[in-house]
Amino acid sequence: MVVFLAVSLAVGFLAYFAVDGDVLAGPWLLAAVAVPPLVQLAHVTWIARARGAGLAADFRLRIKGSDVATGAGLCVAGLILAGITATIIFELLDREPTAAAAELVQDSEAGNGLTIWIYLFAFLAATLIPLVEELVYRGLWWSALEKRGVPPVAVLFITSALFAIVHLEPVRTPVLFVLGLAIGLGRLVTGRIAASIAAHVYINAIAMLFLLIDLGTG
Repeated sequence: MVVFLAVSLAVGFLAYFAVDGDVLAGPWLLAAVAVPPLVQLAHVTWIARARGAGLAADFRLRIKGSDVATGAGLCVAGLILAGITATIIFELLDREPTAAAAELVQDSEAGNGLTIWIYLFAFLAATLIPLVEELVYRGLWWSALEKRGVPPVAVLFITSALFAIVHLEPVRTPVLFVLGLAIGLGRLVTGRIAASIAAHVYINAIAMLFLLIDLGTG
């Protein structure tokens, strides 16, 4: 988590001082989305190889055909829970818990139309981001807590809370928490993270599809 936040801040500061104009209107949008998770992926892979038996063994990165269907079910459950939670937040705070990244894209010059950078942003958000986040939360953190004797259900709640908090989106934190619970059930039930990765990819892909539709018709 520290690596991800540090790299994100570094990219943000670099873009702020290096770019004249809207930093989200060009390739810097892609850098902001891709560089932090790629560095985090390299870091997680190094930890697994240097201190453990590798990603497959330490993070239960084994794939079965049933993971696709299990992930789809978890996606549906997560979206239902997230929708209920978002409605409650809106009623209490009169604010929609919209993803910060989506808001930035919509509010910037990049959001005035669909560009190659927007499409690449959506693609990475639906593929790379879910993979890396699952390796970190349902992989690295989950396995570390298990090795320390933390009960599986407690691990589910702890990793879901970490997943929600690290996004640094206070209004959206409860939504991310319930999504984390739904996604984490994949690891809890199957003992592997493939179903969780599938569920996360489905959820992000649906969110990105609606973002592209909104930008294309706005």
